[in-house]
Amino acid sequence: MTAFRRWLVTCVMASAAMVFATIGAAAQEAAQVVENMASQVLATVKTGASDAEREQQMTQLFRANFDVNAIGQMVLGRHWNGATPEQRDRFMAAFERAEIRAYSGRFKNYQGQTLKIGKVTPNGASQLVDSQLMQPAGQPIRIVWEISRGKVIDIAVEGVSMGMTRRSDFNSYVQRNGLDALINELQRRGG
Repeated sequence: MTAFRRWLVTCVMASAAMVFATIGAAAQEAAQVVENMASQVLATVKTGASDAEREQQMTQLFRANFDVNAIGQMVLGRHWNGATPEQRDRFMAAFERAEIRAYSGRFKNYQGQTLKIGKVTPNGASQLVDSQLMQPAGQPIRIVWEISRGKVIDIAVEGVSMGMTRRSDFNSYVQRNGLDALINELQRRGG
């Protein structure tokens, strides 16, 4: 093997090692985001906090761990580009509030579930964190978290993307009633 070939092989191997190290670090970071968030949610629900306290804590967790802007644009889909800046602002505020209210209510019914983190798979610029919600009585529920830049951008429960489901629902609603009606409905749901 010539000196040039040895140098080339060494460069390729070093580059590959750096890529795998970067992928490994990103995977570990993505898993840590989900694990930390799950720990915080469980700590919140175990305290027996009032509805208002739980909602306040969930607001902090949601804002710290979810890329609300990316999710909001994704779920509004093609209607985002046609919205005025004022409609976008109103939509984002109403969407965030409605989501927080919905998840706060769901976590009120905590019955000893735990989250088990599984493998992490690269997905373009994001990472998919596989997990199972372990139920004290019943089958585990598979949840896949899509993490990008340290924040959740989508969740798939038993293979169903929450972002795509919202997008489909919102698109249908806007087509029937208009964007302002959707915003009003989300404001109503958010309280």
